[in-house]
Amino acid sequence: MEKSDSQDPRRNITLRKLVACSAGQQARIREIRNQPGIRASMYTEHEISPEEHRKWLSTLTSDPRQIIFAVLDDQARALGIVSVNALDLLHQKSDWAFYLDETERGGLGAALEFNFIDHVFNHLKIEKLNCEVIETNAAVVKLHKRFGFVEEGFRRENIIRNGQRIGVHFLGLTRRDWTASRNDVREKYEATLSRFSVTIED
Repeated sequence: MEKSDSQDPRRNITLRKLVACSAGQQARIREIRNQPGIRASMYTEHEISPEEHRKWLSTLTSDPRQIIFAVLDDQARALGIVSVNALDLLHQKSDWAFYLDETERGGLGAALEFNFIDHVFNHLKIEKLNCEVIETNAAVVKLHKRFGFVEEGFRRENIIRNGQRIGVHFLGLTRRDWTASRNDVREKYEATLSRFSVTIED
């Protein structure tokens, strides 16, 4: 007898372009973005108003250098976003970032990172993936390095946070390095990755 979906022990996660999401899902993303812990890890930490959020959403339909995915669970609840920014097809590079609802635990961040790196290199045909992390977010720096990202620089006192200047880590991952390390990363995180089924909608 075949297993029904309800018996599947994996957690089903879908990445759907934010512009294709419902108004309720889009509004939930604003709520998550305004959570204190998430605002503390961003370049801008002010609370985003509904109007500011609507204006940002309107830019996504006309900006080819930016692709924003909502992270949805199997009940279609928005859990956060994964974004491609500064997409540069000429030089085959892009930046990326993600954030999740502060209540999310259990390895979802690792599952998103592994699957999205695959997506960027295999679907978008990018050769270099970059990210920036403020220095107070040491846990995310550590996570990226576990997936093969290399620290390529540290810009001291680069932004203002709570009246103080803090630095920013610059990290990067090449397709060549990912190809060489992917199987080792998969094996290391097998127990975590096996708990999720991640689908990325084009």
